Amino acid sequence: MPLSLIVHDLAGLPPEDEKRFFEAIFQIAPEHWRVTEGVTLAETGVSPAYLLEHLLRCLPQGARAGTLLVTSRVPDDAAWNALPAAGETWLREGLAP
Repeated sequence: MPLSLIVHDLAGLPPEDEKRFFEAIFQIAPEHWRVTEGVTLAETGVSPAYLLEHLLRCLPQGARAGTLLVTSRVPDDAAWNALPAAGETWLREGLAP
């Protein structure tokens, strides 16, 4: 299943909205990894556009316009540095054909 990169800045959200945001990821991504505070990788077959809309819908109407979100597929030739060993293994396995 394809991997998607989700870049997010949730700093302005209250904890319950942040929790709802991650629950929305878990609903459509059987495997996921929060790489850093602002980056999550998700194994999901939905398009980046659908993923973005799905995540925006989980947020309160007033928070949608000000919450930074970027979604994109992770290409097979992605490169990285300084990932923990378990994360690198997860990423390699997710990108394998």
